[in-house]
Amino acid sequence: MKISFNWIRELCELKPGVTADSAADRLTLAGLEVESIERRGRELTGVLVAEVRGVRPHPSAEKLSIVRLHAGGAEEEVVCGASNVPAAGGRVAWAAPGATLPGGRTLDRREIRGVMSPGMLCSEVELGLGEGADGILIVSPELPIGADLARQIGLLDEVLEVNVTPNRPDALSHAGIAREVAALFETRWRLPPPDEVAQIPLPQGRGVDVEIRDPAACPRYAARIVTGLATGPSPLAVRVRLAACGVRAISNLVDVTNYVMLETGHPLHAFDLDRLQGGIHVRRAHRGERMKTLDGVDRPLQENDVVIADGRGAIALAGVMGGAESEVSATTSAVLLEAATFDPRAIRRTSKRLGLRSEASHRFERGVDAEGIPHAARRAAAMLARLGGGAVAGEGIDRYPAPQHPRRVTLSFAGLSRLAGFEVPLTQAADKLAAIGIATAPEGEGALAATVPTFRPDISIEEDLVEEVMRLVGYDRAPARLPRGSGAPATRPEAPADRARDALAALGLVEIVSWGFVPRPWLAALGGELANGVAVKNPISADYELMRTSLLPGLVDAAKRNLARSVPDVALFEVGPVVRRTDDPKEPTSEPATAAALLVGRRAGWLKPEEAVDFFDAKRLARELLRALGIADPVFAPSGETPLLHPGVAAEIRVGDAAGPLIGQVGEVHPRLLRKLGLETRAFYLEIALDAAGGQRRPIRSVAPPRFPASNRDLSFWIDTGVSADQQRALLLSAAEPLLRELGVLEDYRDPRYAPAGKKGMLWSLTYRADDRTLTVAEVDAAHARVVAALKAGPSVAIRE
Repeated sequence: MKISFNWIRELCELKPGVTADSAADRLTLAGLEVESIERRGRELTGVLVAEVRGVRPHPSAEKLSIVRLHAGGAEEEVVCGASNVPAAGGRVAWAAPGATLPGGRTLDRREIRGVMSPGMLCSEVELGLGEGADGILIVSPELPIGADLARQIGLLDEVLEVNVTPNRPDALSHAGIAREVAALFETRWRLPPPDEVAQIPLPQGRGVDVEIRDPAACPRYAARIVTGLATGPSPLAVRVRLAACGVRAISNLVDVTNYVMLETGHPLHAFDLDRLQGGIHVRRAHRGERMKTLDGVDRPLQENDVVIADGRGAIALAGVMGGAESEVSATTSAVLLEAATFDPRAIRRTSKRLGLRSEASHRFERGVDAEGIPHAARRAAAMLARLGGGAVAGEGIDRYPAPQHPRRVTLSFAGLSRLAGFEVPLTQAADKLAAIGIATAPEGEGALAATVPTFRPDISIEEDLVEEVMRLVGYDRAPARLPRGSGAPATRPEAPADRARDALAALGLVEIVSWGFVPRPWLAALGGELANGVAVKNPISADYELMRTSLLPGLVDAAKRNLARSVPDVALFEVGPVVRRTDDPKEPTSEPATAAALLVGRRAGWLKPEEAVDFFDAKRLARELLRALGIADPVFAPSGETPLLHPGVAAEIRVGDAAGPLIGQVGEVHPRLLRKLGLETRAFYLEIALDAAGGQRRPIRSVAPPRFPASNRDLSFWIDTGVSADQQRALLLSAAEPLLRELGVLEDYRDPRYAPAGKKGMLWSLTYRADDRTLTVAEVDAAHARVVAALKAGPSVAIRE
């Protein structure tokens, strides 16, 4: 929120030494973070308020005139091409020689059609005050002659960008920030009283009744009528102040509502009184009802929308946007001014659904104080009458079916000292609370009874009062000391997700964190049940509207970004939840934690750096990851039909045996799927269901490193091509040989020119070792013979000599 420091100075009695920077520092320390300070008007120098003394035609140009000016010194004659130069006595903005204008332009004396002209008379556009202008700027005759224009109209200003947290609606105004600044600098502040303007009885037939049909949707609604208005531009000082706060000036009738909102925090709306039919009704929208908003869009309404209606139907979306049928225009002469408060939840839903966010809806969504409505209505009505040349008609209407009352909260000295960490006298606490509008009175011995005003909905318990006292006393007063403890915290086992991250990062992969929302085409490409994603009601964008059912699309997208930036070798992983539908009506979705990895390009390493990654690289990652998760001997079984992986280059990962629990899959991503996702190279994918794998975890036992050397033997044999490596491994292990410690495949040979029909040649490496001695050759040969015998007991095995 933008806060004009000039405006704060008007509301607070600040000492001259208090600057915008010092105020920003104290506000930030008090919990209202000032993110930046904009120094406005610094590039405009040397522009003075000048009085016109006379005007005569230019001797050599019909469309030019020569204006005689007085700006406190000697009179000057300036050439001007504008047609709205005022008569003698009028006051204008004169950029004298040496003046600088926005954009860095510096003025000097120069000859124009034979006449020397010192500087120029400026328009609003040239001064950076507006987007369009019909001639030069004519300033108020009340401005002193020769004065610096930027300082006189409030253009020299510091604008604070304040980050107001959602629980502090009271701070969404200059009055709210002024209250805080006054409390922090221990001074006084005040709200400007309504202007003294003409007030007339309500003319016959101009009355409008107000009915609140849903008090929960609209706790309070006030209406004032102002007649005899003339629409025109607002005074320059008002437009400059609105611009400083990021609000575009439109007309005096609209600008007043924005000005009072920025000052008091209460949004207002002006209806053209002559365009209303019947009374005002505040209600919920009817089924199938529609209305055209101020932006010209015909919008369908929902039954939980709060609307302002007259005899014809809805004329405004309460708290969000007015309607085109009742908006003020250049011909408006009488307005009905609305000041109300609405249900924050209803405003938030409507604003978000329609994508209509405004300064007004921002405040209504956080809650507007119903008790401040009468002042805001009187202030705006009087300002409308003054700027529009009209009069306030009648006493107005104020509907308040269920008045709110201040809350009482007790603050004890013991509670204050305990939470603050040091002793704060109750008298000091009472003074600090009084500075922000919270009255207190003694309650028994060692306690205060605080009366919390309705504009502070965030204060309801003692801890809230302690926070307010600490904000104003200063958090830096709290001593730095360790809290009392009851001993070291109990250790907890590391979560599977953390173990998976550590293991994959240790294997050289890079972690990514992708969106939990994905585009609909991504899931459609996955096919099957994975394509049936859960839609988000309020997506961050139309492109990301479904919850992800797999981590693969996000990994592929990250790989594409790397390949597009000349990073050809990609090894990525992600650990996170996916969202999938279930058949359980009570729990329609599940969010299993998943670890996934994607390999693209060449194998990392220095032995064979040019070789492309393959299935076995992904399988090695799977083994190492599962080992870190406590699963030492996973089973890789041939994969059936899967929408993600290439048939024949994929495996299911199970625990125990081929019929054990399924915990993941590994293999080459199907080329057809890669094309749909926009990746034009081979990729290998690993996916582990961490919840399932965590349930199969076995204890990890430490084993001392071997003290005695091992002996290796190679075993070569022919076997049927249909016998998998896992089945061969089981045959070798069936010997139950205690000296056999390790075994692994070295070669799978299938050349049809040399291998017997239906056979493949296998070469295994077997490692033998004893824990208590160095094995002799005879012992190794005997053990190896027992393993070979167990292998030969299997079908179709022929040992190769």
